[in-house]
Amino acid sequence: MYSKDFILVGSIVGLHGLRGYLKVKSFLENPKDIFKFDEYFINKLSFSSILLKFNKKSVFICELVGINSIEEAKKFVNNDIFIYKSSLPKIDKDETYLNDLISFNVELESGLYLGELVKFYDFGAGPIIGVKQGHKEKMLPFSDNFIINIDQDLRVITLSSNIKTLIN
Repeated sequence: MYSKDFILVGSIVGLHGLRGYLKVKSFLENPKDIFKFDEYFINKLSFSSILLKFNKKSVFICELVGINSIEEAKKFVNNDIFIYKSSLPKIDKDETYLNDLISFNVELESGLYLGELVKFYDFGAGPIIGVKQGHKEKMLPFSDNFIINIDQDLRVITLSSNIKTLIN
């Protein structure tokens, strides 16, 4: 379901209990914002809401309206949760959503081409970008310490040459 019209906001990582509750991992900066949207797409199906039951460590225990059994819920485990990109809040002209940077070229300030930004990761210590060149993907930190420039028109992200020590 990856397309320019949709944005990935979370993932269903498991089951909880016998009523068909699901464990949901939010990918949003404020994780609870995942419950603020009017329509969700999971496994090519549309849902009007995801209901929060309670938190359990780093996941939310949720109910999908219309899913009432563990058998029905199993179909959604290990599936991503998408929303329409148009349902995101409007941002200032000098801001950008990280998702909009996917497919930008990534290079060092020296001009060395590193590859294409294919994915964002966040393991808790800040965003990491997946940069793919050929069949190899490199994971690099994406922080103010390393970002020199993001050129929206040319679709190029320039990183500090200091990051080169992390590449080898």
